[in-house]
Amino acid sequence: MNLRLVLTVAALGFIALLLVIGIRTAVRWLRIHYPQRANAALFGVCLLLAGAGVVIAVEMKDQPTFRPNDLLTLQEPVVARTIVGDRESRSLTCVVDLHEHLGVLELENERGTMRARVESNNTSEPLYCSIGAEVRIEAAWLHHPTITHRQADTAGP
Repeated sequence: MNLRLVLTVAALGFIALLLVIGIRTAVRWLRIHYPQRANAALFGVCLLLAGAGVVIAVEMKDQPTFRPNDLLTLQEPVVARTIVGDRESRSLTCVVDLHEHLGVLELENERGTMRARVESNNTSEPLYCSIGAEVRIEAAWLHHPTITHRQADTAGP
């Protein structure tokens, strides 16, 4: 077993034990010093903690959902890796600039990445991704993109 994992679990267990002891001591102190209002105070604290839990759950669930063929307008520059077609070429790192567009091609949910096509970009420097390039982006790096859900092309060949 990994020594770092054992030490981390032991430290977290010790912190949890200290929290439990502190909470029990605070409840006992409250009931001794304010016996008439202790239950109301504990109920208020429980409501406050439940409200905080709901707010945290809503914020965690408020992640954007991407679908293939969506158009993303970026609100900040994003670093991407190009997807190469042959094995001889190397994947390069490039930047998609602020207020530029990416078309989602495929989602890789298990790894948290997406394949996208650069539909518009600043091309003034070689640092930026070229228009039409297929790139791979970590979804965690996309902060507040504007998502336009486009219909998939249904026209046949």
